[in-house]
Amino acid sequence: MQPPATASGRAKWRVARHTRESCTKVVANTLCTLLLVVLLVAGVVLFVVWLGLRPHRPRFSLVSFAVVALPPGDAAAQQQQQVAFNVSDRNPNRHIGILYDATQASVHYDNGGVLVAGGPAFASAWYQPNKTTTFIAGLLDVVGPRATDAAWPSFQAELHAGRLPLRLQLTTAIRFRLTGGFGALGFQSGRRRMHVDCHMLVGSDGELLPESVGAACDRYFS
Repeated sequence: MQPPATASGRAKWRVARHTRESCTKVVANTLCTLLLVVLLVAGVVLFVVWLGLRPHRPRFSLVSFAVVALPPGDAAAQQQQQVAFNVSDRNPNRHIGILYDATQASVHYDNGGVLVAGGPAFASAWYQPNKTTTFIAGLLDVVGPRATDAAWPSFQAELHAGRLPLRLQLTTAIRFRLTGGFGALGFQSGRRRMHVDCHMLVGSDGELLPESVGAACDRYFS
């Protein structure tokens, strides 16, 4: 658009053009500000939702452990012995339940890596709701160590000293599933293999030492 020929007309034209440009800038700035505010709010909301729905691994702690009869060195008698254990399993998630596969348990002599006992903790799959605690208890058959094993002398020595280091291991696979109103989203994670290691000290009477009661267990995925 060409400016008017007269001076007054050109002045009015410049004022009108400046006004139009100013309005355009104001509208553009307002739209940009609103867009940034919407993006910021959406980002904060998504971050809060992510924090609330992010799966947390279950927490395990050792409640009790006892050897029914300590190994006397006789292999025939040893095969009839059992150990009893109880582990608490806490699901800390507010909106996420946990699906477990069948859970296997084993007990190992910490200083020799020898298998002491083994068997199923849960023979079939099971489900743990959100914000709940489940107790995993079981009886395992004792299978070692035997008097012919290299670890037998140190096992006997630490047993008689009243501080036998053992490790209870739980092995399973878990999947996370949204619960409550979020369950409509249909989210379920893939299956991940999980190991739980509970290190403990057992006295000469076969009972768990006080310092190991309530001890937190390590857990990791593989």
